[in-house]
Amino acid sequence: MRNKARKMILIFLGTFFLVVMAITADQVLKSQRVEEPKKIDAQDSDWKGANFLSFGKAGVDYAVAHDDNYLYLILIFRNREGLTTAEATGFNIYLSQPGKKKKDVGFHFQKRTLSAEEAIAKLESYGETITEERKALIREKKMFVFFEGEPIGKKLKEELEKVHGNHYEPAVFRFRVDSIREPQPENGRPKLQFNKAVFECRIPRKILAGLPSLLEPGKPVNVGIEWGGMTEEMRKALMARRAAEASRATATDTEMVVSGMEAREGGFDRGAGSLSFRQVPKKFSFWFTLQMPAE
Repeated sequence: MRNKARKMILIFLGTFFLVVMAITADQVLKSQRVEEPKKIDAQDSDWKGANFLSFGKAGVDYAVAHDDNYLYLILIFRNREGLTTAEATGFNIYLSQPGKKKKDVGFHFQKRTLSAEEAIAKLESYGETITEERKALIREKKMFVFFEGEPIGKKLKEELEKVHGNHYEPAVFRFRVDSIREPQPENGRPKLQFNKAVFECRIPRKILAGLPSLLEPGKPVNVGIEWGGMTEEMRKALMARRAAEASRATATDTEMVVSGMEAREGGFDRGAGSLSFRQVPKKFSFWFTLQMPAE
């Protein structure tokens, strides 16, 4: 009887272990080779037939493609809840060694509005030579919008610093929220309803001659994607609130219980009642193993 019970326990533990491994293991996604470069326009019409996987927690479908020069990635959000504050915080994409989740190499994709002088400085940081004539043309416009991924991660920044001043190709992206118009009610204004949101980006496999390739065919790479959470404005508001509350905070004060930069329990008061942790925008992240076939 004891042997039978012991056997049942071992079977249960073995099954449980396999289930946990299946849940926690990163998904494997095979990149699809394309012959024509993809247009980065946040449209998913040219992704039909791609190998899509899903990140169910956020209602996101994603796929990857590549050609000789670039890696292309698309995220399609099926609900606004999964989108969270991505429109304000942007997206981080990391490239790590197989089986690891390091953030030493990556790009932060966020739309930036720059002044003419900031735009000139940004172009020069890429190693471009901006003539005085071109600077004059740039200064004729007050503002510029950049849809480019900023290199992040210690390792990538160190590599770029070695070749500082040389021209390198930036990663680019587009982001679009698609809404549909609901039937107009009587004596009322028509409403727009969220349909989907699309994030599409292009990452150069080699951003500069002389630097190692970010992606090599036949070698798997771990890809991490994260977005959402508290915006910079929310963080500043929280910091200001923490500073204001610090002088009268007590050990029993539960009006604002905060650990680091995130509300762990309780909430923080914005002047119109307390904001619970459940109301703090979620931050999503997931990893998958990318396989780019050998060429």
